[in-house]
Amino acid sequence: MIAPASRKIGKYEILRKLGRGGMADVYLAHDSENGGAVALKLIEHATDADTTDAIAAERRGAELQAHLAAIDPRVVRVYGAGDADGFFFVAMEYIDGQDLAELMRRGPLVVGFATEVAIAVAKTLDNAHNLQMAIGGKDFRGVVHGDIKPKNIRIDAHGEVRVLDFGIAKALSMSRRLTRNEFGSVPYASPERLDSGDVNVGSDLWSLAVMLYEMVAGMQPYQAGNTERLERMIRSRIAPPPAPDPCPEPLRRILIKSMAPNPALRYPTAREFGADLEAFRDGAPVAAASEDLDATRRTFHPPEGAAGDSLEATRRTVVPEPGDAAEETRRTARPAAGADVRRTAKAAGPAPLAYVVAMRVLLGLVVCGVLYGGWLLASNYLLYQHGQQLEREVEAEQLTDLDQIWARWTELSRGNASSFLLHGPRKVVKQKFVAAADHVIDTYRNNESQLIYEKEWERARTMAARALAVDPEDDVRGKLRLCEGHLARINGTSHRSPQELSDAVEKFDEAQKLLPRSPDPELGLARVYIYGLKDFDKGYEALQQAQKRGYTWGNREKLLLADGYRERADRLWWDSRNVRGLPPEKDQIQRAADDYKRAEELYQGISPWGKAAASIARVQSSLESVNFRLHQIETDAH
Repeated sequence: MIAPASRKIGKYEILRKLGRGGMADVYLAHDSENGGAVALKLIEHATDADTTDAIAAERRGAELQAHLAAIDPRVVRVYGAGDADGFFFVAMEYIDGQDLAELMRRGPLVVGFATEVAIAVAKTLDNAHNLQMAIGGKDFRGVVHGDIKPKNIRIDAHGEVRVLDFGIAKALSMSRRLTRNEFGSVPYASPERLDSGDVNVGSDLWSLAVMLYEMVAGMQPYQAGNTERLERMIRSRIAPPPAPDPCPEPLRRILIKSMAPNPALRYPTAREFGADLEAFRDGAPVAAASEDLDATRRTFHPPEGAAGDSLEATRRTVVPEPGDAAEETRRTARPAAGADVRRTAKAAGPAPLAYVVAMRVLLGLVVCGVLYGGWLLASNYLLYQHGQQLEREVEAEQLTDLDQIWARWTELSRGNASSFLLHGPRKVVKQKFVAAADHVIDTYRNNESQLIYEKEWERARTMAARALAVDPEDDVRGKLRLCEGHLARINGTSHRSPQELSDAVEKFDEAQKLLPRSPDPELGLARVYIYGLKDFDKGYEALQQAQKRGYTWGNREKLLLADGYRERADRLWWDSRNVRGLPPEKDQIQRAADDYKRAEELYQGISPWGKAAASIARVQSSLESVNFRLHQIETDAH
């Protein structure tokens, strides 16, 4: 049973639900004793093993979190924990602000801000991983968070980073590994955690890396249609694609290192991860930049020494031992008889040492060049063959799942994305992703009876971003900005957020420059201005620009205009009360009447589409009131 709103648990009065994590619900509550607001985590008591284990973990986690908060100001303070009214509860500091998931709804975050957030979280993880304490007479060393994700990182009202929910944390004792934990989120889980279920320092660092990638790129490094496919993709140890532009190269290398398929190549501690991020922030060289990029991303590694042994064997086969050439020269040049022959033999004696060394070096270079050329030729041939195979499978529709196509392309193009040998597969793969994004964009433009929801725009944004990563060009970048604009428009309108609406205008304006012949950015701008920013004139101008680009207004655009006229008339009519009895009143009410009449005509032209009949009745009622007041003004004037 979940605690209903307004119910009291112990001394805490429930106000509203904030969210859910694992088996716990979190509520905003009022502390009736001290009058303060708290975040109250609740789990209803039950006898099943899952509930018992969860409560035990939360009980221990609350005590761990309390100790950690005492040394780290980013950790949420714990005011108390216990049992009351059939629930286990943890009362924590309520942090007003926005979590990263909310901030990222409008797209990627500024690189500098994302870096500062990651540095702050790394410092908290360093403190947690090195925490030493005793609980119930037992010593513990090291606490892992176990569920680092955007939802659990909040930016408070002062702009400070706060780390939430250590409730499922586990302690690392001197004698045992971290216990199994099933509460984490799959998109932020490391391959090793998905394999074994074990939660450790490395899984925390992987989660932080995924979150940083998402902040910078605006999307998660692994994309799949469902959780099962996503888990398979992560467990495959295929490295995610490098973070796309505008991610700076040093930060891109930090991300590659932190999500390397081989755990031994990743940052071993939060302190080292954070130190490299601080170096990037300060403009200093990062440790990840000095490492072999391809080696870091490679899924499998050849046995150590194999390549060296082969080269050494080649050297032993081809290059003679010191002295052999001189001895052979002496045998060949030995005279049969006669002084002249002896003089000739003397002149043709052993070559100088420097000459012999130079010849050996030259011969070695030639052999290495031949070997490298052969290896390069073979590698390029294999790359071309695999590329052709992918191209055939995509064109023949043997491979149609876009997530699988992305995984195949990512593996194929690692380090070779721009190679001319991949021209064919690059083209067909890009076309698939562009077509998926176009399907959503075209449906919105051409099918006014079918609504396009936020989830579909998010998918279109992902497809456009993938197409851009495969082969960057302005047309695709414009479609990506268009999708981002619609997402910001939807969120800004629903949340009534001026910042998100402003972001939407910025995205649509950029799309307009990148897609100069397309009416799509103008259609998005019209909705932002009329429904979001309540600027009818700019919205009407955007619709006119869409017409100039070949778009014919349909019922949707006429409804948009009608709503705009009606809303503007409502404002004029309401504001006229401020000048009642004064000369400007009549002019203001007359303008309201004109807008109501335009709205009525538009509604009648599309009725019954879009519930226009109800709007007509509302406009006619308002017109009656407006006309009555105009009649009063004219009567008073006479």
